[in-house]
Amino acid sequence: MAAFRKAIDCFLNRLKNPTSPTQSASKDSASDKVGLGGRQKNFNNVFEVKNRGTESPLFKAARENDVETLKNLIQEKNVDPYERGSVGETVLHVAALYNSKEAAIILLNAFPFLIDEPIDCEMYKGEYALSFAACIGNEQIVKMIVAHGAPLNAQDKQGNTVFHMLVLHPNKSMACRMYNFISSLISKEKIEYLENITNKDGLTPMKLSAFEGDVAMFSHFMKKRKQIYWAFGPVSSTLYDLTGIDTWGDELSVLDILCSSKKKEARKLLKITPVKEVLHQKWTNYGFKYFLLWTALYFLYTIIFTVCCVYRPLTPAGPNGDNITIMVPKPLNEAYATAEDFARLAGEILTVVGAILILVTEIPRLIHIGPAKYFGNTVTGGPFHITMIVYACFVLITMILRVLNHEWETVIMAYALISAWCNVLYFARGFKLLGPLCIMIQKMIFGDLMRFCYVLIIVIIGFGAGFDVHFQALDPNTYLYFRDFTITIFTLFQLMMGLTELPGPPDIKIPDIIIVLYMVYMCFGFVLLLNLFIALMGDTHYRVVSERKSLWKAQIAATTLLLERRLPAWLWPRAGIPGDLLGLNVEKWYLRVEERSDYQKARKKSENEEKENVTHPRKNRSAYRWKLIHKNISKSLKKNEDACDMTTL
Repeated sequence: MAAFRKAIDCFLNRLKNPTSPTQSASKDSASDKVGLGGRQKNFNNVFEVKNRGTESPLFKAARENDVETLKNLIQEKNVDPYERGSVGETVLHVAALYNSKEAAIILLNAFPFLIDEPIDCEMYKGEYALSFAACIGNEQIVKMIVAHGAPLNAQDKQGNTVFHMLVLHPNKSMACRMYNFISSLISKEKIEYLENITNKDGLTPMKLSAFEGDVAMFSHFMKKRKQIYWAFGPVSSTLYDLTGIDTWGDELSVLDILCSSKKKEARKLLKITPVKEVLHQKWTNYGFKYFLLWTALYFLYTIIFTVCCVYRPLTPAGPNGDNITIMVPKPLNEAYATAEDFARLAGEILTVVGAILILVTEIPRLIHIGPAKYFGNTVTGGPFHITMIVYACFVLITMILRVLNHEWETVIMAYALISAWCNVLYFARGFKLLGPLCIMIQKMIFGDLMRFCYVLIIVIIGFGAGFDVHFQALDPNTYLYFRDFTITIFTLFQLMMGLTELPGPPDIKIPDIIIVLYMVYMCFGFVLLLNLFIALMGDTHYRVVSERKSLWKAQIAATTLLLERRLPAWLWPRAGIPGDLLGLNVEKWYLRVEERSDYQKARKKSENEEKENVTHPRKNRSAYRWKLIHKNISKSLKKNEDACDMTTL
């Protein structure tokens, strides 16, 4: 899709000096004329033949709109209408590209089958002449091709129709105008059929605009779906068709696309009606309530797991249990004897069941959408899905080690506790106070901290090896913090964080080379790397602070869809109003939105105009003079009222 769009951009940037714009295009601004067709003098790297001397006369006549030559060539019996150009284009593609209307008419009358011939080129993925004419913006040629029976449902190698091509067009105003023009040439039923055709990615034209984060095209689609139900004064009740927008019965709806997209532009579509209203209705009516319940249950579940770990059955170490200073877990046959033990057993069973439910809900989703999309998207909670799955695995491993009475049970249990409480941060997204802060933490941990740790590991290993080489020649009992390589690395980490000083006995002189290594390490590790990490976090905060609110709202939307997918239908009714209750299509659902005309902006605009007239009275002298008269009349009336009040007193 990206390569195709790049080719379209290249294709449109090559268009120069349009000479015959259509009547509707002449009303637009100069910026809109970039996408319009015209006779092209030099099409450098796309359709220009390497050697003009070998260009086919048929293609040259179509390019130059030479009607007489074209008629003479068609009358010859040796002409080949299936002839391809340098990049696999037909002669009709060339006529559509260069806005050769008369040549296109002659070609369609002589060879009507050319409208079914796609371009044979990897760059343009098998586009038809109709798509070329539509992307150029020549309404006359498009109308003529459609009148000759061009298949509007024809798809290229990527499954894109002419409507998909217009969505990908960089000139949005021209694309919207051409979309409306093609729609005016066919029936309403045909339009609905064409707008429901999906490409190989499963995207309709409307969903493709959401996938691309195209605000202009998506707003255009929403206006087409808008129906005024009733209006009274400035208030109107508007109905929006939710087909393809709502998640009900659609695995790849617009809401799913927007919530799973990593593009900043896609998050802007969450503010467009009716997407904003649908998400607000889902979240306020059901999502927030179920999210609070989910948060409370997980918090209670984590507390139960923590209590079971803290009060696990322990016994003194030793053959006869005589070493009371060291405690070890009890064997399985001795761990459950009292009432407290059986209460703890109930909590442990609940913990294991919860871990199994987490795996049952997370793994199928992981397999369905793939690890890259599942773990790599901050909006959908990517890193927290990793900790969820890791926590569940740790709990099951702890259960197995408990049965085997293995000494590693305590180690795995500690990691399970850490991951369980880290997952609590996931539920901060549902609250306005903590949600944006949680986004900032995610960006810093999985962005700056990961890069810092990568450099830190390399530095500590290098300096750790240098320190260890010198301390190997010294007494390990004297320098306990440098007795082996692993302890040396841990000591260097403490030194870099400023948690300790260079350890060693004060009455024994440290070799000079170690002092030199220590000074170099502190300058590089503590002064440079640590301050660089702080600067990176400051830069991340500066970048994210402007978009954290939009990211948080996107997280709310993703959480709403997650709850809707996982809860049964009888707990989460469908949003909107069925069409049969409104007297519309019985197979569709609609969302009713009450809209109010914004008179305040118009009033503010008129006030600004009045201020401008007062500031520059020569621009509107009559209005300025009337303003002075009105002001003097008001003052005189006020004086008369004050005089009457004094008389009364």
